[in-house]
Parts: sequence; C-alpha cells; structure tokens
Amino acid sequence: FDDPLWTPARVEEVLVRDDSVRETLVVEDRSGALLATASVRLDPVNYPGDGYVHWVAAAPAARGRGLGRLATLAVLHAFRPLGCAGAVLETDDHRLPAIRVYLGLGFVPVCWHESHAGRWSAIRAALHTSR
Repeated sequence: FDDPLWTPARVEEVLVRDDSVRETLVVEDRSGALLATASVRLDPVNYPGDGYVHWVAAAPAARGRGLGRLATLAVLHAFRPLGCAGAVLETDDHRLPAIRVYLGLGFVPVCWHESHAGRWSAIRAALHTSR
C-alpha cells in the first residue's frame, strides 16, 4: 500500500497472473476503497500439502484495526476446500504487528538458517517492548 515498488503492473504480474495464487481476498470499506488484502497461494514444490498465506497487507490509514488478521483468517478458511493440511507464511523481521497477529493465530517460527535463532530473539524482545 505504501510501497512505491507496488505499481498496478507489478500487482498484475505477481498476484493476478501468478498461477500459484489461487485467490486474492480484499477487505473494502463501504465506498469500495481497499483496506486490506491477502492471497491464497499453493506452492506444492516447497510446501506440499500446505497452503501459503501470501501478501498480507493493510492500507496505512486502516492499520491497527485488525483487518490484516481478518484477511489472514479468510485465507486460512480458503485453504480447507483446497485440501490443505496446514498453512505456512513468510514475513520480514520488521513487520512486528503482522508477526504478533501470526503468532496469535498459532503460527510458530521455523528456524532453518543459522541467523534465525538470533533474529527471532530480537523479534521477541521487540514485540515485548512494543506492547
């Protein structure tokens, strides 16, 4: 939403034309303004049998209202009819509000790189101080 790299053309390429993205869910206000979004993605090579929570975002003016959580829950529900046994996601370290939502929904970190333990320690400390 507030990233200048996300032009309409890039959204078209990365979300709309990507065959692994099964559905992009949006939260709109009554006027039709886009408030939040998340995508239903399948990546059977890297995550066989699981759904991939993809590109969760909220408009800057809509942040802090639980809409990212709502969009994530909608994606999780969309995985059921696709036969997904679980769900995965990836995010950036600085997205503390999103990480708080994901942890609250039951996601757990998977440390597969030597840097991850230290990064998660820093994230947990930042989450604790930002409450």
